[in-house]
Amino acid sequence: MAHGPRKRQYPIITALRKTPPAPTTVADTHDPTEVAMMLCEIGIALVEVSQPTPIVEQRLVRIAARYTSKPVRVVALPTVLMVQIGAQGDHIEGSTRSSLQLDAAGRIDHIAGLAEAGAIEPAAAIAAVKEARTLTPRFGRAASILGYAVTTVGFGMMINPTWDSLPGYLFLGLVVGAIVQFATAFPSLTPILPTLSASIVTVLAIWFVADTANDGLLRVISPALVATLPGMALTTGAMELANSQIISGSSRLVYGISQLALLVFGVVIGTMIAGEVAPQAPSTQMGNWSLYVAIVVVAVGLSVYLSAPPGSLFWLMAAIAAALLSQQFASKFFSTTHSGFLGAAVSVVFAMLASRIKTSPPAMVMLIAAFWSLVPGALSFMSVSEAATGGNADVASMSQAGAAILSIALGTLVGWSIFHTIDSHLPWSKTIDQQP
Repeated sequence: MAHGPRKRQYPIITALRKTPPAPTTVADTHDPTEVAMMLCEIGIALVEVSQPTPIVEQRLVRIAARYTSKPVRVVALPTVLMVQIGAQGDHIEGSTRSSLQLDAAGRIDHIAGLAEAGAIEPAAAIAAVKEARTLTPRFGRAASILGYAVTTVGFGMMINPTWDSLPGYLFLGLVVGAIVQFATAFPSLTPILPTLSASIVTVLAIWFVADTANDGLLRVISPALVATLPGMALTTGAMELANSQIISGSSRLVYGISQLALLVFGVVIGTMIAGEVAPQAPSTQMGNWSLYVAIVVVAVGLSVYLSAPPGSLFWLMAAIAAALLSQQFASKFFSTTHSGFLGAAVSVVFAMLASRIKTSPPAMVMLIAAFWSLVPGALSFMSVSEAATGGNADVASMSQAGAAILSIALGTLVGWSIFHTIDSHLPWSKTIDQQP
């Protein structure tokens, strides 16, 4: 009887929210080694889809509490995961693979959510995660290349929205999309992919695009290189450092900086081959409406290129809109460098709360799309490239690039705090998608 008024008080929420899975397991009924294997399989899969190590560790500890009452120790690093249960259940898993395939990330997140509720057997969870990690993209290579080109046009409309540049964005996006798809068949090319992409794009831009676009080389090529920009690595590394995860944070930052250096080196090589672009007057910018069109374009492109789950396009669009519109609002009061703080904070709160609605995908899917739209690596790439190619970049511009990344990382941490505060006062289920 005590719960009757509460249910009548929130009829809309009750109708819209996802139904939490019912627990099917009892603690200490499974072999500790099997539980440790499940934790490692889930944890390494979460790491592969760019989840910060503190969040991975927290999720695994909550999962372990459903299956065992023994002491559990979890150590998550960007390429290694170690789990110890009591004195018997030890397991180590390693992986250097990374993936932002949205349907796979969503399925992994769903399995982790079931495990957090104790609603799946360890053996079934292990098999399901292994299947999700090898999930093939929903669309073929040709569609993925086209999706990447559409995404490039959308990012171009965010970074430098001019009519003259749109054909160049599309052309260069098709080229980089083809290179990325080609490289998947030859894993040995992965280490040089940033340099190769940047070199080819720079040469083509100088020969065929830059003069026509009339907007400067770096503004033309940056949207096309968004897939190889290390924005996620740099932002995640900054988040981990802020969480006192020194090893994970510093290693991700070093990796991100090295990827950035490879990209810049590719631009330098391309400039040496094709020559420099003469300074030109910038083209006329589009109106303020271009940002709203860019939100739709990026959402459509990413849903194809990153193989989003069926029925998730609207939610991707909403997550990207939450990120970009809040960032635009913040730019009225803060510099462009620091406006990403509000964009990241709003993205986290929106994705976590929206993930409780029946028709929505897991929060991880929406967050990945939102953080792609914030393009935290674009500013740093343009600043470093300008310095390397003899432009007018100085210490101040380089500092602004670093500040943009840190502001997004800080905004993410603040977003988590706000979400948990809101969540503790809402009648939502506490067993669904607690972390992205």
